[in-house]
Amino acid sequence: MTRAALPPPAQKAGSAENSAGPVAASVPLAAWLLLLCLTFAWGSMWPLLKLALTEIPLLTFRAGSAACAGLIMFGVAAISGIALRPAAGEVRKVVLCAAVNVTMWFFLSALAVTYLPAGRAALLAYTMPLWALVVGVLFLKERLTLRRCLGVAAGIGAVLVFAWDDLRTAGAAGIGIAAILAAALTWSVGSTLQKHFNFKTPVSVLVAWQFVLGSMPLMALALGTEETSWIADISMPVIASAVSVTLISQAFGLWCWSMILKLTDMAFASIAVLTVPLMSQVLSILFLGEPFGPVELAGMLLITFGLATVLPLDQMARRLKR
Repeated sequence: MTRAALPPPAQKAGSAENSAGPVAASVPLAAWLLLLCLTFAWGSMWPLLKLALTEIPLLTFRAGSAACAGLIMFGVAAISGIALRPAAGEVRKVVLCAAVNVTMWFFLSALAVTYLPAGRAALLAYTMPLWALVVGVLFLKERLTLRRCLGVAAGIGAVLVFAWDDLRTAGAAGIGIAAILAAALTWSVGSTLQKHFNFKTPVSVLVAWQFVLGSMPLMALALGTEETSWIADISMPVIASAVSVTLISQAFGLWCWSMILKLTDMAFASIAVLTVPLMSQVLSILFLGEPFGPVELAGMLLITFGLATVLPLDQMARRLKR
C-alpha cells in the first residue's frame, strides 16, 4: 500500500489488465525502473504523511486524498477504454474490500504516524506479510514451515524492540504501536480477501472504486467531527506534501505496482516489500531529522530477516540466475 491502499499481493486476474502472463526468463529493464519508482513513491509516503498531518486534520486529509486518488484511477481507466463498472456479482465484495483496505487502513496508518516517527511506523506497517501468513494458516489452511515460523518470530521480536523503546521514552507511543499493528493486520486481511475473491474487475477500476467507497465513511466522520479553520492557515510545504501523497504515493505508486505485476511476477514484485520501508527510514532521517540508532537498526534487521523468510525471494534468485 500506499500502501497508500495496496492491491493484493497474489491477486489472480481474469482480465487482460490484471494478467501477468507467462513468467519471462529474465526481468525486463522496465520492471527494474518501475520498482525503483515504486520504492520512492511508497517510501516517501510516510514522511510526507507525517508532515501533512501537522496542519491538516487526520480524517479530512485521508478522506480527501483517497477520493482524489480514486478519481485519478477512474480517469486512467477511462482513457484506457476500460469499463468503469465492477464485474457482475462483485459489488458487495468491492465494498467489503474498500472498508478494510481503505477506510480502516487509511485511518489506522495515519493515526499511528501522529504518535510514532514516520520511519518506525513504515517498518512496522511492512510486517504485513508476516501477519498475512498467520491469517493464511489460521483460515486458509496454508502450510506452516520452520522457516515461516522464524519469520513470524523475527517480526514479533521487532515489535517488542520498538514497543520497549517507545513505551520507555514516551508512554503515548503505545497508541501508535497498537494502531500500526492493527493497520498491518488490516492490510493482511484485505489482501487475503482480495486473493480469495479472485476479482474479474480490472485492477485500476477495482482500486478506484475501493478508494472512492472507502473514503466515504472517513469523509462523513470528518464532516461531523473536524473543523475547517485550518484551511486559512495551511502552509505551502504541507500543501505540497498532501498533493504528493495523493498523486505520487497513492495514484502513481499503485500504477507502478500494477505495471510490475503485468511485466513480471510476484517473486519480483515482493522485493518492494523489503525496499519500501528501508526507503521510508532513509527519507525520514534526511527530511524529518528522525533519529537512527541501535533500536532502529535492530528493528530494521529483524523485520528484513522476517520478510525474507516468508516472501518468494528464492524464486526471484532462481530467475536472475537464468
